[in-house]
Amino acid sequence: MGRVELLAAALLAAASASSRAEDWLDYAVRAADAASIASEPPSSRPRAAWTPVEFSEFQSVLPSTGWYAYEEDDALGTVVRAFGPDSSSGSLRAMLSVRLIDHSTPGYRDAKTAVDEMRRDAPGRDPTPVRAIRVAAGLARVFEVTLTRREAADDGPAIPESLHEYVAVIPRGESYYLLRFVSTRRSYLDSRDVFVRFLKELSPLGSR
Repeated sequence: MGRVELLAAALLAAASASSRAEDWLDYAVRAADAASIASEPPSSRPRAAWTPVEFSEFQSVLPSTGWYAYEEDDALGTVVRAFGPDSSSGSLRAMLSVRLIDHSTPGYRDAKTAVDEMRRDAPGRDPTPVRAIRVAAGLARVFEVTLTRREAADDGPAIPESLHEYVAVIPRGESYYLLRFVSTRRSYLDSRDVFVRFLKELSPLGSR
């Protein structure tokens, strides 16, 4: 094979690899920009309505229907939780949580250490590499974790449930926002654009 043919083959292989490298985040970002559901083909339906939400440490947006968010204090400090639709099995509601982690947080770990620990391999856990995405609050580090847990059944032995978790860390000096979105593996495609748009439009409030 001549030099020209080798170059052409290399370019073709690179283009193919680039296409394969396009993953959920790239696709979900485009879907979030269009406010459409990432797992469905384009349609003539009206775009979903989004509404601003504001809490003590940040503001963002959520779908105007089907999601409920509130802020509370727990043992680790202040947390915002947003609940979405039930899974098809009814065993788990999609949930998005947000914390601002700082030195006053019990068990504080810096952002890099926290990411390394959350991505640690363990039986039943399958983490992805970390990716960076520019958002309103800065540069987010994003990764996914697929895990399996056993859910108690009303009748008979517990059954395994496959879960999908998106995690994002947005450094703010020595502090950082920690976002975690959990849904069943079966239904995660229906909500991932909610996570991405919420992440992209999260803006800090106050001096931090």
